Amino acid sequence: MNKDDLKKIKYEDLKNIAKDMDIEIPRSKDKLIDSMIECFEEYEKYKKNKIDKYKKIKQLGEKGKEGVTYLVKTSKGKEYAMKTFKKSKSSLKLKKEAKLQEMASEQGISPKIIEIDTVSKYIVMERLDTHLLDVIKKQNRDITKSQQKQIISIFKGLDKAKVFHGDSNILNYMFKDKKLYIIDFGMSKEIDDKLIKKLGTENPNLDLMNLGFILKLKELQCLESSYSHLLTYVSDTEKEKFNL
Repeated sequence: MNKDDLKKIKYEDLKNIAKDMDIEIPRSKDKLIDSMIECFEEYEKYKKNKIDKYKKIKQLGEKGKEGVTYLVKTSKGKEYAMKTFKKSKSSLKLKKEAKLQEMASEQGISPKIIEIDTVSKYIVMERLDTHLLDVIKKQNRDITKSQQKQIISIFKGLDKAKVFHGDSNILNYMFKDKKLYIIDFGMSKEIDDKLIKKLGTENPNLDLMNLGFILKLKELQCLESSYSHLLTYVSDTEKEKFNL
């Protein structure tokens, strides 16, 4: 819609449109039209640089509690994973999730953040290949000792990054080539003195996430060998408590 089109609309109707666009209403019709034109131009720029920047190829995995993840491609042919969120997710929480994932990615244990958009509610990140769960199924419900060592490295890396992941879901682990990463930081928290006091440990990922991971494997009726190395990081008290 251009300036001439807006001039044909009654001032009262323009003011109602401006309210819906969250535009401050000036006293004159001409100034209001200028503000609306500026808003339209900003949106077109945003649409070109953000909305139209990525083409959705297909959905990746199952729909989550907060939204859906897609394989996307740029005009230059680069492929990424785009985690989209419900419009109700606050911008602050989205930024926090991205920040915590970025802190983990600096340890080489989670995909790097490419871009975040707090308006359209998405995080674009490096694309991974295969879910650990699919690998477990192919290996007849087993996880090799080498793979278990990678899981421990992830937990140690998270503790070093001062990020408590907080979600032991097996679907939060994915491979790229043969390297394992952890994803989905929606429940994550920064490890500070308050959290350490609450959880009773300075290494909540190694102590709590590891235990939770083992219990998930037991629920899936995985072989005992799938967590034999992970068990070496569990205390005798916890082993007895959870019959491990």
